[in-house]
Amino acid sequence: MDKTTVGTKENVLKTLEENRGRYVSGAELAHTLGVSRTAVWKAIAALREDGVRIDSLTGGGYRLPTDANTLSKQGIEKYLACGGLDIRVYKEADSSNNVAKSLAADGAEEGTVVVALEQFGGKGRMGRRFYSPPESGVYFSFVLRPSAAVVPYLTVLAAVAVAEGIELAGGKHTSIKWVNDVFADGKKCCGILTEAVADLECGGVEFAVVGIGINVTQPYGGFAPEIRDIATSVCDGIDDARNKVAAQVLNKFFEYYRDFDKQRVSRAYKERSFLLGREITVVKPDCELHATVKDIDDRCRLIVEYADETSEALAAGEVRLKW
Repeated sequence: MDKTTVGTKENVLKTLEENRGRYVSGAELAHTLGVSRTAVWKAIAALREDGVRIDSLTGGGYRLPTDANTLSKQGIEKYLACGGLDIRVYKEADSSNNVAKSLAADGAEEGTVVVALEQFGGKGRMGRRFYSPPESGVYFSFVLRPSAAVVPYLTVLAAVAVAEGIELAGGKHTSIKWVNDVFADGKKCCGILTEAVADLECGGVEFAVVGIGINVTQPYGGFAPEIRDIATSVCDGIDDARNKVAAQVLNKFFEYYRDFDKQRVSRAYKERSFLLGREITVVKPDCELHATVKDIDDRCRLIVEYADETSEALAAGEVRLKW
């Protein structure tokens, strides 16, 4: 597909997004975009091939239905309040983090956002696979070139942004399980994976990539059997949910990131935690220890007390809740 055709397709989708729910005639699209009716028809056909749901009406034109769950650059930008982002949508990818890391290594600027409509190798922490079915979730990664002061808080910042963004989009109330999982209704709805590449010359970070996967709506046929009892979605029944969630999370993330305030972030994170006062199992490389969560400090470390009354501040790792 040549650049002119690609540009027409993107502009047609942008116009339909701006008029979501209303029929726009082929003639109006052609006049607005300065292209032929044939070019509009080809763009509509290409969008449908990409899986975009477009209604047509003889004599009435084309429309995106209000309940269409299409995720697109144009749809996300409609709800964005922050500028300076370069949103790139990929029909499929092994993982959005891998694509973002490759772009960052080639010099992509901070604020490059990679959105994968489907992932075949979505990554979670500790090498786990992140379930990433098409048409139901938001899977995206941000290229960042952070200061040293922000780096330890990137995952925390992302968790807060996800929790707040879901609710701003009209979704369920959410809470955070230390350190990087967001929950709703007692089940996981989001995972976060932060990866960084060191700059060996200056001893800092050359770039970081924050990857986020959110279960926005129930996948067709439901969640895979192995996660059905532990996973949930957050915005079922909400029109244009995926675009709204993606945009609101971006809005909150870059609001916190660009005006970074350690105390503000750690306070918001602590307020969202559902582990405070709870009994947990701390998973260590060589053992598992029972503990009680006593606090989350201003560095977002989990303060735990073990059965022998000794305490530890956990900066990273894995814990399991004793339900």
